[in-house]
Amino acid sequence: MDARFVITLIMGILLLIWVIFCGIQFFRSCAEMTIRSGLTGHVKCEKCGTEYDVTAAEFTKSHMSRSRSMTRTQVDGAAFVNRRTYTYYAKKFFCPCCGRKRYAQVLNINELSSQMEKPGIRAGIRWLIFMIAGGVIIMAVMSIPMHFANRAAEQRAEEMRQEMYEEMKERYGL
Repeated sequence: MDARFVITLIMGILLLIWVIFCGIQFFRSCAEMTIRSGLTGHVKCEKCGTEYDVTAAEFTKSHMSRSRSMTRTQVDGAAFVNRRTYTYYAKKFFCPCCGRKRYAQVLNINELSSQMEKPGIRAGIRWLIFMIAGGVIIMAVMSIPMHFANRAAEQRAEEMRQEMYEEMKERYGL
């Protein structure tokens, strides 16, 4: 295998790992930001109809959700902005009346979503900058061994050219 291929493969794998790492960190920072926000969700149990409040920490614990939404394009200044509006959003929470985890409709989901939009965008931009900076560093570091591998390949090619030239001189008596 050619050294340049191996170096390129390693660089690609490192870049992929870095992108996945930054994506995971983005989602973790959004969850932590949601917990720190102190927002309270007002929910209604779909089984018994009990309405109760859940904390932001409880909101981020539950991963099971169901939703129906519409995306509307609005003009915001000079840009078109797509905003999602939920007509229905439910997650699994522990119902105090039923005593079990049940789906509960989040009644104030659009309000919660709009409050977390700007902090989420800021976190996304921050992790995008980290992703780009890390990618540039990985590519810069991997360019050093790539430079030496290219020089070695050029040297081998020049040696092969010289050998072929010497062979042709001997064969044809030049």
